[in-house]
Amino acid sequence: MTKRKMIVSMLLSGILCMNIPQAAFAYAVPEMIEIGLESVCKNSSSASISCDILYVGTLENDQFIKDGMLESQHGITITPIRTTVTMIAEALTQREAEQLVNSLRNMEMDACLGYLGADGWTVYIQNASRSEVEDTTRMEASRINEFQGICLQNGQEILLMISTDVPYAFSGEGEAISINGNAYRGYITFALAGTVMTAVNVIDLEEYLYGVIPSEMPVSYEIEALKAQTLAARTYAMTKLSAHQSSGYELCDSTHCQVYKGFDGENKTTNAIVDATAGEIICYNGMPIEAVFSASSGGYTENSENVWYNTVPYLRAVPELAEYGDNRWTRTLTLSELDTLLQSKGEGIGSAEDIVITKLSTGGRVQEMQIVGSSGTKTLTKEEIRTYFSSACGSLPSKLFTINGKGGSIEGVQTTTAISGQSERQANGSLASAIASYGITAKTEGTLSGINGEKFYINSVPAKQNTVTSANGYEIYDVSISTVESGVFVFEGMGNGHGVGLSQNGAQGMAQLGYTYEEIIKHYYTGVTIEG
Repeated sequence: MTKRKMIVSMLLSGILCMNIPQAAFAYAVPEMIEIGLESVCKNSSSASISCDILYVGTLENDQFIKDGMLESQHGITITPIRTTVTMIAEALTQREAEQLVNSLRNMEMDACLGYLGADGWTVYIQNASRSEVEDTTRMEASRINEFQGICLQNGQEILLMISTDVPYAFSGEGEAISINGNAYRGYITFALAGTVMTAVNVIDLEEYLYGVIPSEMPVSYEIEALKAQTLAARTYAMTKLSAHQSSGYELCDSTHCQVYKGFDGENKTTNAIVDATAGEIICYNGMPIEAVFSASSGGYTENSENVWYNTVPYLRAVPELAEYGDNRWTRTLTLSELDTLLQSKGEGIGSAEDIVITKLSTGGRVQEMQIVGSSGTKTLTKEEIRTYFSSACGSLPSKLFTINGKGGSIEGVQTTTAISGQSERQANGSLASAIASYGITAKTEGTLSGINGEKFYINSVPAKQNTVTSANGYEIYDVSISTVESGVFVFEGMGNGHGVGLSQNGAQGMAQLGYTYEEIIKHYYTGVTIEG
């Protein structure tokens, strides 16, 4: 990118670490961003562009400057190239360079166009010495022994070569340009890594969101839920622009950043929502937030430090008012499979004997558990709880689960279809309801939340063990719950994802209850404002 309308260096680390005064930052919503199209062309040896006319140019101040064009009725293949070439040293126009290429080819010389950027053109000749080229053309030439860049071909014919040192971009003739059969708005370039490359879509931020929102949230969801998702996606993108800097682009098109399916993934409804909220972002103390989201919390969202490592003031756990849909799941793991898994990981704790839940949080999430072996234990915390069993029974969709019916209850939230619209509701405590049966002890959880007149409460339980309490009343409970039973561990859970920030199904549930997107956002992100 040639010029950035954003001054947010260190923004992501500043948000998560909170060590730098926020007054030191300034921000502006960027116009253009760079998306690595990893799902269609990542570290590939070739890519195809389907178009009759391909425009070649540069990006200056986020504007495409068209310098020339190539024509092909059968599409263009692009490959990385590393070779030795002789280059015509004189500055040429595209027409002059094309005429010279044709003349040299008539003399059976291996010539092709070369683009130098800023409306500059040359001719590259392979398999010919400098003296041969100069004698033939009567023009000054230079030898490049380590030419690296990309090569555009029409069948076996090389149309154009561009060095890695040249800033360039390609544009199609219509509204979108197609890479490997997938259409994208904006412009295309390539990030090279040796002999492979990744396609990069340089696109307006708002048009990028056209391809994100219907990929991240069903278009059948309520308008207010889709608006909330749009603001979260726009703000999240702003705070992740350094995610793939080492790869030559800013964001990728997968779940690592946000799912982006380009022009083919757009929908008229969500495009209109993006337009209606253009430029609106979510801020905390005047700075864009890392607006993380997941599909479903299962009934209670999570504090950031219980999933990652930093305490972020706007990523505080809150109870769901209602979640849309059936968010239950089940995974089964046998004792024998667990034993094999431990051996494959080289844990060295002997034969598997039990899984013991040792910490639970308000809402019933498992915050720590131990795999007990015949000669030791393996402790799991944070996201490792979800991912540790992936090679045996698959990753656990969330940390809100019971094992063989033991742990915090997973029945604490109602779906929107069951809510009659009363202004106040009583919710049974997800931990409290399990105390008598499973020996869980807890301190009072008290009043959980109130928003827009709808209050939620949870039953109180006398304290019998130590707890760790956060500022918002969200607590971690020390427990000891053995779950082994008949050689099988049945995980039954609610929710999907890390559970921090906005719950997409929760946003849908709130929208169905009549909440606006501003209210939805302020429920899931503590103490934020909407700017723009």
